Amino acid sequence: MGRAARTSRTILAATALGAGAAGAGLAAQRHALRQLQMRPDPFAGEPFGSLRGRPVPVRASDGTRLYAEVDGVDRTDLAIVFSHGWTLTQDSWHFQRKALRDLGRLVFWDQRGHGRSQGGDRGGYALDRLAGDLAAVIEQTVPEDTPVVLIGHSMGGMTIMQFADEYPELFNRRVVATGLLCTSSGGLGQVTLGLPVALTRLTQRVLPRALRAAGAGSPAIEKVRRVGRTGSMLMEDLIAFGPDAGPNAVAFAEQMMADTRMDAFLGFLHSMITTEVISECGALAGADTLVIGAEHDRLTPVEHSLKIAGCVPSGRLEVVPSAGHMAMLERPSAVSDHLGDLIERARTSLAA
Repeated sequence: MGRAARTSRTILAATALGAGAAGAGLAAQRHALRQLQMRPDPFAGEPFGSLRGRPVPVRASDGTRLYAEVDGVDRTDLAIVFSHGWTLTQDSWHFQRKALRDLGRLVFWDQRGHGRSQGGDRGGYALDRLAGDLAAVIEQTVPEDTPVVLIGHSMGGMTIMQFADEYPELFNRRVVATGLLCTSSGGLGQVTLGLPVALTRLTQRVLPRALRAAGAGSPAIEKVRRVGRTGSMLMEDLIAFGPDAGPNAVAFAEQMMADTRMDAFLGFLHSMITTEVISECGALAGADTLVIGAEHDRLTPVEHSLKIAGCVPSGRLEVVPSAGHMAMLERPSAVSDHLGDLIERARTSLAA
């Protein structure tokens, strides 16, 4: 039996064991889910994922086909390019797409292995690939002389920071502003998620090796990953959202996570937690920079936003109260207002 096959069988056995253990707590899970579903929901009935633009195929430098959509295709005065986070899709910008659609040419794209974009090879799920992907998106969706505002959430913010490091000459010439929402410039391997320190240290030692092993068997565990969807939704609520998030938004985020390719899920997670320094952020100084953190963000705690803002002399920091990592779905008006101000500042600077 080959190594990959042995790894796949081990993962399947572990998954089955975990599912059996989870069964013992099924009643508790159901109770917790009912509690979540009974919360007041300001976005009940919101048609998440229903907004569509003109599809634009994008080809990355390694041949991977990326999926992008453009709103306001006739606009050439200003382009706003949105990069989503890990295990999400371009539809995670649902509220901002509605609120900001009159401010320019809006470009939304799915990161490789997410949404409608093609997955790359296993070695392609690394943060340093994403700068090139963003460059391809800009080149193939934005007219050559159109100034650009870059907005990114979580891994999308890391994409922008690495893009700035790789293409610093574009900042303050082509890229006039950046908005970084709930993201990090490094040190994600030390994030505790609120867990005890001893458990966090154990996880830091074990998780990278476990992810490498799981990657070999990801096609196999793809078949069983949906078994624990109730637990998955409760975990999404606990880790990715603030304390009073609406159940419809939580369910939408969990669905995007469930639809993410397993190889992309594992590959990018491994890259994020093992890349100690994602960016020094120095190149961001060439553009107006807004950093938005969230009070209850467990995945990229607000201290990470403070660090980024502190590395950019002209950077501005805003913290969204009562929100978690998914602030754009929890407190959409606050996030949209901050981003709208950034875009209007960019427009004013271009007119000066």
